[in-house]
Amino acid sequence: MKKKENIIIIVVLVVMILAIVGVSYAAFSYSKTGSKVNSITTGSITMTYTETDNTISLNGALPTTDKTGTVRLNPGEYFDFSVSSEIVGDVNINYEISAKKEEGNTIGGEYIKLYLTRLTDDGEEALMVPETYNEETSANDYTGRPVNEMSLYTSSMNSSESNNYRLRMYVDESYNPQGDGGGLTFSVRINVYGKAGDKYVPLTTQKILEDNELQEETTNMFNYASNGSYIASVTEEGPQYGSEPSQVTNGLYSMNDEDGVSYYYRGAVTNNNVQFGEYESDYYVYTMRSADVNHNVFAAFYNLSSCEEYKKAEGLATECIQEKLASAGDKMYWKIVRVNGDGSLRLIYNGTSATPDNSDLAHSPVVGMSPYNLDADDPKYTGYTYDNGTDSFIKKEVDTWYKNTLGNTEYDSKVIGGRFCSDSSGYREETMMGGNVFASFDRLGSAIGKLAGLEMQENVTPTLKCSSTEETYGGSYRLKAGLITADELALAGESWMVVGNSYLNPGESDYLYWSMTPAGFNLGDATVWHEHDSLSSKNVGFNYAVRPVINVTSVNGFASGDGTSENPYTIF
Repeated sequence: MKKKENIIIIVVLVVMILAIVGVSYAAFSYSKTGSKVNSITTGSITMTYTETDNTISLNGALPTTDKTGTVRLNPGEYFDFSVSSEIVGDVNINYEISAKKEEGNTIGGEYIKLYLTRLTDDGEEALMVPETYNEETSANDYTGRPVNEMSLYTSSMNSSESNNYRLRMYVDESYNPQGDGGGLTFSVRINVYGKAGDKYVPLTTQKILEDNELQEETTNMFNYASNGSYIASVTEEGPQYGSEPSQVTNGLYSMNDEDGVSYYYRGAVTNNNVQFGEYESDYYVYTMRSADVNHNVFAAFYNLSSCEEYKKAEGLATECIQEKLASAGDKMYWKIVRVNGDGSLRLIYNGTSATPDNSDLAHSPVVGMSPYNLDADDPKYTGYTYDNGTDSFIKKEVDTWYKNTLGNTEYDSKVIGGRFCSDSSGYREETMMGGNVFASFDRLGSAIGKLAGLEMQENVTPTLKCSSTEETYGGSYRLKAGLITADELALAGESWMVVGNSYLNPGESDYLYWSMTPAGFNLGDATVWHEHDSLSSKNVGFNYAVRPVINVTSVNGFASGDGTSENPYTIF
């Protein structure tokens, strides 16, 4: 066998049982002497980690891509285990799954990818993006995980339950096996830690809740933009608008997502600014400019090949010009969209200043301008991926930007593989629209759709949960970077065809930007939701701005700041 086929990965795993027993849940006192005994009996907690007989043992493993490594199911290519609890009483266990490399490894962990999923009735749910082996530099006091282990997944349990997990490990495609001598090994031990206590609330969440009074939703709040504007009727002349002062909504609100309670910002808020990351070198994009007197940028790509691919697809003669997007040392600024149910912060890019003036691309809250997909003649092109995993054009742009910026810095360790949703569920015919729509159209367009006589529900009902889809495009993802959803835009205060004023509204700017939510397939065109001065949808072939979204975690809370543009929260 050739030398490059002699890389060996062996995972050595042991059974570990964690038990926490006899925790007192509450103290009871009675200030007046009575005739009956009043008492509370403490319960017990047991947590177990059980391993199956299979281990990962890849003999002659070749470097592989994430697309291949994350789906392997041959013997020796994955490891299954379960974490179970038996809980009596009202108590919570915070637990964490981690990996610790063994002594004597002969290949570096920077070339080894780990990938963890949870096994469900519907298949596998990704719990992380594939990550190279990296150890945490601080311990987690909430779970008991010590320092110098790689954290794979953190969660909590407050009732008796059992969860089944699957780990895959493989050699990353970046590794070049030529001349390595063969016979290299890398071994890890999978550990599980758990502690009883209050559900973990990150210091960042605590700070946000201290700085913002939690607001209550008003009745049918999402039928209105956050400035109180709405469509009162639809006539032959088009939508007729009204304004309802009682529906002016600004501040911090809550809604459940798939991981718990999420706190989201709505309206013209000004205290959700964050400084996180910086450009470590000059960053350039390849632009195409219009022929008018202003020479406006109408396309901006992260590499020349993308620009040439677009140019060829559109049959354009316009030149691709390299222009600077950011300079080395420029700070990155973000807006907090929401606190996720898992405690991480969902951030949307806001440029190299907390107050971008939109004077040009480098002073805007976007990182490029791109079609969502080059083709639009099939509903599959509404998906952030399609054909069961092919990246959309815009996903490749977002991935490239992240890889070349935060992905190559120490900040990458703070960015988690967060949940992203390209909701392609509910695809149906809408006869009056002359085409087909997705479930998002029913959720987000119902206020005007019902007035126009469409077959839709009464009220707008955005959601932070991703519906299952049977389509081969779109769906639920775990990503380091993605795009905002149309539902999050609606929660922020944007409304279909109603001019709003939320913190996510670019106003008069030319930099209207894409969401990652499919809208419909009408008259032969695939359409996706986007944001301008209102929530709208457009053909995926249009060039709109790219505004990345990431999910960040910080064990130590914010380093400084109060969230204002003058004094943004900072995360190191």
